[in-house]
Amino acid sequence: MSEQNHCIYEFGPFRLDAQKRLLLREGEIVPLKPKAFDTLLALVEHGGRVVEKDELMRRVWPDTVVEEGNLTFNISSLRKALGDDPRRHEYIVTIPGEGYKFVAGVRAAFDELIVRESRSITIEEGEEISEPNEIGEIAAPGVRAVNSMSGNRQAETALATMTPNVVPAASRERHRSTKPLMIAALLVVGVITLLSLYWFIIHRQSGARTVAAIPFREMEIARLTTSGKTTHAAISPNGKYVAHVIEDAEGDSLWIRNVASPTQVRIAGPATTEFAWVGFAPDGDSVYYVVLDRDKGDPVLYRVPVLGGPSSLIIYDSAAVGFSPDHKQMAFLKGFRSESRLIIANADGTNERALAVRRQPNFFGIVWTAPAWSPDGKTIACPIIFADENGRFETVVGVSVADGSQVALTPKRWNSVGQPVWLADGSGVLVTASENGTGPAQVWHVSLKTGEATRVTHDLNDYHDLSLTADSGRLAAVQFNSVSSIWVAPEGDVSRAKQIASEVGWANEIAWTPDGHIVYSSNAGGSGDIWIVGADGSNPKQLTTGAHASHGLTVSPDGRYIYFAADHEGRFNLWRMNSDGQELKQLTFGDGELYPHCTPDGAWIVYQRREIEPKLWRVPASGGEPMQLTETRAVRPAVSPDGQMIAYHYLDPDLEGSRWGIGIVSSAGGQRLKRFDFPPTVARFQRFVRWSPDGQSIAFANTPNGLSDIWLQPLDGGPPKQLTNFKAEQIRTFDWSHDGRSLAVVRGSETSDVVLIEQHYK
Repeated sequence: MSEQNHCIYEFGPFRLDAQKRLLLREGEIVPLKPKAFDTLLALVEHGGRVVEKDELMRRVWPDTVVEEGNLTFNISSLRKALGDDPRRHEYIVTIPGEGYKFVAGVRAAFDELIVRESRSITIEEGEEISEPNEIGEIAAPGVRAVNSMSGNRQAETALATMTPNVVPAASRERHRSTKPLMIAALLVVGVITLLSLYWFIIHRQSGARTVAAIPFREMEIARLTTSGKTTHAAISPNGKYVAHVIEDAEGDSLWIRNVASPTQVRIAGPATTEFAWVGFAPDGDSVYYVVLDRDKGDPVLYRVPVLGGPSSLIIYDSAAVGFSPDHKQMAFLKGFRSESRLIIANADGTNERALAVRRQPNFFGIVWTAPAWSPDGKTIACPIIFADENGRFETVVGVSVADGSQVALTPKRWNSVGQPVWLADGSGVLVTASENGTGPAQVWHVSLKTGEATRVTHDLNDYHDLSLTADSGRLAAVQFNSVSSIWVAPEGDVSRAKQIASEVGWANEIAWTPDGHIVYSSNAGGSGDIWIVGADGSNPKQLTTGAHASHGLTVSPDGRYIYFAADHEGRFNLWRMNSDGQELKQLTFGDGELYPHCTPDGAWIVYQRREIEPKLWRVPASGGEPMQLTETRAVRPAVSPDGQMIAYHYLDPDLEGSRWGIGIVSSAGGQRLKRFDFPPTVARFQRFVRWSPDGQSIAFANTPNGLSDIWLQPLDGGPPKQLTNFKAEQIRTFDWSHDGRSLAVVRGSETSDVVLIEQHYK
């Protein structure tokens, strides 16, 4: 009897079906592009040995000549899909100068048997030889796979060469002498199968026990606010109150809501400043909040009684604060230029001293996250931005209160990390984090004992501002949802504007092609990808899959190429592809390379390098050696229509009372030519600039009275002037067509409310 089954490989939680061309993770399909699947299959089939790059490229692209960047892109996509740790590489390892190796153990699958036919052959003397149900093969080290198809074909080829009824005596003797060996081999295969099955069952049971211990694995989620305008929140230690910030046309205001009832009271504001963070005092009797001038960078920490009263100024130049268990000390983070510090002070803000210091490129995560003091008071958990030979990533470190020494709480590498909070028993922390630059920020659990990071929430929402009750029974967070749309206004006439596309999530970047199409990036699918669509909304086409594209997009003047920034293996670099999405090529190989903009002659790509202490650089559009353009801070460059100047936005910390503003430098030498202040009504996410089609003004988005429109700053120094009058939604980005006659605008709305997550005990 011959049974033919297709090849199944299993490794970790994954199952690779070679015939159905599917990759499954715990029963759920993991989407892979065809070439990425071919790459993975080739590596798994040769598991345990190095597969040279040329060999992989010949196999994956047998009839096409492609650049090595295509293979690099596939490998990066696979590592993202598999969740491969860039530091440890559990699945795919790069062998410098040679190729790649699949290093995970691969085990046999036992449940995909497909009976194709039953057949036997009778040899002399009526002896009948039946083929075994499974053919054991010796694979590369660490790899075991079911591949009966190839085994059966070999057997059929051998049988086809035999003369059925005439078998020499010597052959009969060899056949008799090998029967005991065949029986022994079958017994060995059976024992191995039983042992593998036993291991698999025990492993699954062990995994189930681990999962059960993860906090909030079973949960109930309830929405506490419904305004859709909550930006920050915190729950009181006893779980009775939630403090939250509401942003509206009047400004920011701070409110207290009773969790048990729908009543709430305003305790601070409204004010035209930004309330950037909120948290409770350890005793729950007062609320701390950080105020930040919208057009400056000077934060101030205040305290207000929980049920209302006058606010007290605690400390200048402070970020979000975390308190020690004895309520006597607080900790916060400070950053300046190439240095970040973890500061400890008395609870009243006096006696500041630095506990730990980190310098570029390794920084504490100082963007409105409070250091979290462990229940025993010995360790402070902080987000950290780190860079090594495998790229940039963020994780959580524990800083010793005794001596300032630091240790990573988990080997997990995230793209971004938010607020950590300790569990009451000190066994671990909860934290918000996103795995890539375009994916949602979810809630994760980090075990202090094992360092294992496990995702708690599993949806497409963004979660920020985690806070936990003293008994770890209730978790509060701000949940964000967004919808965006693309509008085109012919002749710049807003009254004739037409919506041509809509996305759940954000359409982050937009650019026109010379022939009047619109290219944009969107995170609607969970991974930032690039699309192209006609100016009337016709023929939308997705150009990339799993590209993790964000932070910049531009089109060459001749329309041949699209340049974009993308996060691969923890690094943001610049990439180029044809306008049809083919022939991907990496242009830069550093880290933190963002917001590309093509010069009018198509020769150069100007871009921002680094998010901390950002500077302007340029690189040849065809690839080559990058060159630094500016020494001063500069964010999101835009090249003028004549190519002579570059505009950007920035904040100069060296100047007393410096405000966010617009800078203009010479394209040739990088010297600053002009500077203008942004109006204080420009929202944080709207601090970017474009050139007007005539090159005489700088365009930017502005939101006075809560209404978002495009304004123009004349180069001659006159006051800013309003250009559009949309009267609805927020402007996220915009661009003029090459002939300057049409305006494309990405408008969107974002709802954000406080959700209460409670442990659900069965």
